[in-house]
Amino acid sequence: MFITTLLQKKKEKKEITAHCRRIIYTLAEELGERTLRLYNNLTSARDFIHTTFREQGSAPYTEEYHVNGHAVHNIVAEVHGTEFPEKIILIGAHYDTIEGTPGADDNASAVAGLLELHRLISARPAKRTVRFVAFTLEEPPYFSTEEMGSMVHAKNSRDRNDGIEMMVCLEMLGFGNKKVLQKYPIADMQRDYPRQGNYLAVVAFPSSAELAYLWKRVYNKYAKKNREIYDMIGPSSIPGLGFSDHMSFNRHNFRNIMLTDTAFFRNDNYHTANDTYSTINFDFLYENILFSYHTIDEIANMDTLPYAE
Repeated sequence: MFITTLLQKKKEKKEITAHCRRIIYTLAEELGERTLRLYNNLTSARDFIHTTFREQGSAPYTEEYHVNGHAVHNIVAEVHGTEFPEKIILIGAHYDTIEGTPGADDNASAVAGLLELHRLISARPAKRTVRFVAFTLEEPPYFSTEEMGSMVHAKNSRDRNDGIEMMVCLEMLGFGNKKVLQKYPIADMQRDYPRQGNYLAVVAFPSSAELAYLWKRVYNKYAKKNREIYDMIGPSSIPGLGFSDHMSFNRHNFRNIMLTDTAFFRNDNYHTANDTYSTINFDFLYENILFSYHTIDEIANMDTLPYAE
């Protein structure tokens, strides 16, 4: 039995890692910059994600809107709940980049996480519906505007009164190792968090703190001791805590958390041409995806969530 389980784990790691390598290589190396400036790259990324969702068994659809004369698209796929299909956990990641960058960690690593989580959850649907959304135009100059892909989806979800109980934002999941020095936005944080950039963080605003604590509690049941997740709770005035798609859902009154490798507080390649495929730690990424899958699976099967509407 032990040998069988060990072989299964090795096969699982090999499979997830191979898929992540293919996804990140396609987005960051074959396509590279994914912006309105290089519109064909942006639409090719959209088509690649749409095709991958479909190959994994979903019937994805695009959420189209227009920016500067271009049609842009969020891509949406759902794994419908078996008991509470009207209750939704939304997992999202943006697939665009800032100009001049290949965006391997920011944010192809999170798109790989999004697609792999979809594949894994599709094989065993939960009580709740799990919605997966690949967002367009997260990066400046669209960040925090009405043209941001996640802002469009959050507004449309609120207008429809969608039953989103929890939004999980995936933002940079693939950069971390024991040799990286971790920086923090507040000096006092250095007392409470690791000095090495070798962990995943779950970030939340105070209004969603209970969901961050829930995520941490469940995640750390599955994580290895040296891969435990750390919670970071605070207002958007703390640099970095609001710098992604969860901010859009916060503005439209959906509770939300962000999973991140902490971006520029660790990764000096952030928003540069050096954010390449070769900088990704695929062992780190694999563990982040695997433990997140177990966490989503457990939470999506709960009868109630803290402060769920």
